[in-house]
Amino acid sequence: MKNNYLCPKCRAELKIKDYIIFSAETEKGIKGIILLSPKLGDYTIIHDDNFKYEEGEHIDFFCPVCRSSLAIPEVNKDLAEVIMIDEKNVEYKIVFSEIAGKKCTIKIKDQNIIEAFGEDADEYQNFWGVGPRY
Repeated sequence: MKNNYLCPKCRAELKIKDYIIFSAETEKGIKGIILLSPKLGDYTIIHDDNFKYEEGEHIDFFCPVCRSSLAIPEVNKDLAEVIMIDEKNVEYKIVFSEIAGKKCTIKIKDQNIIEAFGEDADEYQNFWGVGPRY
């Protein structure tokens, strides 16, 4: 996959080989590293066995380089974002759920939803299929 993923704060590269790397912390204060698939709509997750969390639990995601929170509470308290630069050098915001087990990824360009992935994505859009402006 040729897409690059960057921290929106420091613009450090978050993708190494086949995974996007985050530091994370559960509601119970357990800290760890989470690896996510860079393919939009693929919800493969890898983490250390000691990084335990429950389905439905909020997990805070952080940049592993600058340690900034990736949360976007001004949009929704359960969403985080990264920057994706595709093979044509076009930049998008990629918004994803911080709730364990929620399958929601939204690709945004110029404050508009371009594509939504995952069975839970419609929770962040209104009845007409138009989401909030990010």
